[in-house]
Formats: sequence, structure tokens, C-alpha cells
Amino acid sequence: METLREEAPSSYLMKLVGFSEVKFSHQPYQSADFDAGGHKWRLIFYPAGKVEEGGKDHVSIYARIENVGPSEMQIVVELKFFIYNHNAKKYSVFQDGTMKHYSKEKKEWGLAQMLLLSKFNDPKNGYIDGNACIVGVEIFVIKPREKVERVAFTQNPPENKFTWKISHFSKIGDKRYYYSDEFVVGDRKWRMKISPKGDKKVRALSVYVQAMEYLPNAVASSTYAKLKLRLINQKNSNHIEKRVFHFYSRETQDGSGISELISVEDLNDESKGYLVEDSIVLETTLLCVSETMFVDSI
Repeated sequence: METLREEAPSSYLMKLVGFSEVKFSHQPYQSADFDAGGHKWRLIFYPAGKVEEGGKDHVSIYARIENVGPSEMQIVVELKFFIYNHNAKKYSVFQDGTMKHYSKEKKEWGLAQMLLLSKFNDPKNGYIDGNACIVGVEIFVIKPREKVERVAFTQNPPENKFTWKISHFSKIGDKRYYYSDEFVVGDRKWRMKISPKGDKKVRALSVYVQAMEYLPNAVASSTYAKLKLRLINQKNSNHIEKRVFHFYSRETQDGSGISELISVEDLNDESKGYLVEDSIVLETTLLCVSETMFVDSI
């Protein structure tokens, strides 16, 4: 498959000047050694194709590894080969979409049929300019992963309910926000936050749950939480309950909740049962939270 891009290959690039002298040669030109991915390599270019591997009537190109460590059973590599197109002023990129497995027994991989010779040698196509061509390679060594991040969405985790009784509610004052003590669910700390007079133009009690610090040795990643927020009716079972779904960021104090849980008028109306003896009771239950850990394999 051939595509175009402006960027030169990151691993190696070479220019063959006076190319007409060798353009019909089935013998390869081997580049100087170069480093890529912690190994030494050599670019091997067949101007008239590597016939024994099916490269007749084509340009062939290969990347050969020059050093395989004694403990390396195989080296997995993604290869991209390049020819500069002077007409497009971009690089033609060639790859077959498969990973190449290098080893002591198999040190050379490439494309026997990178490009038709008739297309490559025709000056109108832009691959040769001023009797010169430019070829290159990009080598990306796929290193074995050390760990796998495992994210588990745990339903009804232990100790997932927190109750917050706010006494002397009328004496909170003019602070915009008021915070609960912290509590632990899953692998991080949480706290509730209220705005007694609301966050918006509508005068209403706003209630949020904030994700705080991670526990020691916990993996700092996004935390999913499905919350149940409840304002307890202290006279009957007519509680106000809302549910919230949120991916909390890694930053502490990221919060999510309900900006208008109950109007200030209804909250202050003691006959409705939410404010009793100048106290309100809020409750949050984390119905589901995500917990992250690193494991050795999938």
C-alpha cells in the first residue's frame, strides 16, 4: 500500500546519485549501519528487484538487523519504507500492514514488490529526479509491555453509604460552600459539598460529591461513580432522591451533583420535614465505582 506524507522517515534516509548506473542491477546496495530501537540496522535496496523472492519487474527493499542479543528470542517490528516523490514534494510510504518478527534465524524483512520498475523508472512519476533517488526506512520496535491497566466497575462496594447531618443549618452563614468530612469508598477519598443558597439564579440547595485524594498505592486514573444523593425527610419517607453518573478526573476536588435539589423556600418550611430542629440530613450512596490496578497480563 502506498500513501503520501511530508515528514521524512525517522530512522534512516539515503540518496543515490547517478542512479542510472545501477538501475537495472539485481544486486543489492547495502547502506551503512544505523541505530533504531536499541539495535543496529542496515537498509538493503534492490534497484531491479530481488528476483528470488518474487521481486521481478519491481523495486525491492529490506531492513536487516545486525545485532540480536543472546537473550532475545524475537524482535517484533513495524516497518515503513520510503521513496521521495519530487513531483508531490512528499514521501511515498510503503508498508504491508503486518508486524515483522526478527530473530537470529530471520534477520531480514522487507518488500519484494515495493513498486513496479516501469513506474519507478519513468521520470514523469517523480521518483527519480536529476538521475538521483531518495529512499529510507522507519523502524518501530514493539517492546513487550510491562503491565496491563485493569479497570473494574464494582457494584455496591463496601461501606459505600455516607450520612451527613448538618446541625445549626441556619447559622452556616454566608459562605458559598460548606463541606463534609471525608470518607473512603474504593481506592480514593470523597466528600460532600453543598451550596445552601444555590449555585444558580434559582434559590435552591445545591449538593455535590467530590473525588479527593487517592489512597496510598492506588493507581491515579479517572474514577467512575454512580451516585445516589438523598435529602432525608425527617418526618416521613418522602425523601428527595437523585442519581448522578460521572467520570471523575484525576485532579482532586472534581465534583458532580445536583444544582437544584430543593428550593430554599421548601427546605426552610419545617412542615415539609426536611429541616427539623435547625438540622438537615444528607446521604450519598456510591452504587458503583471503578477501581484501577496494574496486572501482569490480560
